[in-house]
Amino acid sequence: MVSSKKALLVSCCFFFFAAFLLPLNHAYAAGGLELSTRYPGISATAGENITFPLEIKNKSNIDQVIKLDISSKPENWTSSLKGIGREIQQVYVAAQDYSTADLKIRIPEDTKPGNYLFTLTAISESGLKDNLKLIIKIANTRKGDDELVAKYSELKGPSDATFNFKLDLTNNGTTEQIYSLGALIKDGWQVSFKPSYENQQVASIGVKPGETKGLDVKVQPPVNIKAGEYTIPVYAVSPAGKVSEELKIIISGTYDLELTTPSGRLNAEIVAGKEQKVNLEVNNNGSATLNNINFSSREPNNWSVTFDPKTIDTLKPGESRQVTATITADGNAIAGDYLVSVSASTQETRDTAELRVTVKTSTLWGIVGVFIILLVIFAVYKVFQTYGRR
Repeated sequence: MVSSKKALLVSCCFFFFAAFLLPLNHAYAAGGLELSTRYPGISATAGENITFPLEIKNKSNIDQVIKLDISSKPENWTSSLKGIGREIQQVYVAAQDYSTADLKIRIPEDTKPGNYLFTLTAISESGLKDNLKLIIKIANTRKGDDELVAKYSELKGPSDATFNFKLDLTNNGTTEQIYSLGALIKDGWQVSFKPSYENQQVASIGVKPGETKGLDVKVQPPVNIKAGEYTIPVYAVSPAGKVSEELKIIISGTYDLELTTPSGRLNAEIVAGKEQKVNLEVNNNGSATLNNINFSSREPNNWSVTFDPKTIDTLKPGESRQVTATITADGNAIAGDYLVSVSASTQETRDTAELRVTVKTSTLWGIVGVFIILLVIFAVYKVFQTYGRR
């Protein structure tokens, strides 16, 4: 009887502990590991960098440290597993949670079209395991359109200026391309191309796949072109297609200031110590308006030059304006020729006229001289008259 009770007690304890432990063992065994990405099959092009976002799920009831590994990949392809910007080998995933990582892949430039396989493996400390297969399809396509880009697409200057643009030509294809270079221009315009840091003008240029080459483009407008905005389309054509860029030139007009006299004669006469007015003519021979024209002079010591008016606010193309220069000579200047320079200038241009000024003796001294001569003659006459009678 006692033995039967002991056996019953042992049996009850056994079933009690079995019932207590069974749910834990079942929960652990039912757990799993899942390695996935949203798009496991994509298309790409040779030379491209691509990223697969990875998700690692821990479906078990315990926290796990999971090792990640790239089991297989195409030959010569570069790849790495990244997390928070660093290369990783393991991720920590809490129970019934997930973590993320990135698979970075660099496709070689010479990769031929076809399907390429990557295999990733995730293994937990408890022995859970999952594999992920990724398929990358390389098509016979380009990474993108070629590019022709100007660093500064808009330049401004007068019509007689030469405009120099810098452009970058990029081959986004998988093979080397020969590009023919040209521009759509009207009569009178001139456009030339040179590789950067070279002196030889070219009509075509070769660019390797993925390479960018610099171009110096020189644009010369026609002579006497009017002020305004002008667009110059330039292009590069290869068997793969055509790329173009628009260059804008803003012509501000030519600045041509002339300072002369109405008659064209650049000489004057003056008496020492006196002043002489000389009429000057200011001409705008350019195609742009001249603003704030100022006048200045260079003259001998103790001379002075003043202008009326002192400035000209605005002078439109083709217009003329007269200015009076008053020259005052030194009172002790001896007779002879002197040089007086008068200038007209704006912020953009300047012109100078050289005046030859002849100094003459005063008329008063001439009269005095004549009087002295007459006086001497009279004195001589008196002498002969007085002593001649004796």
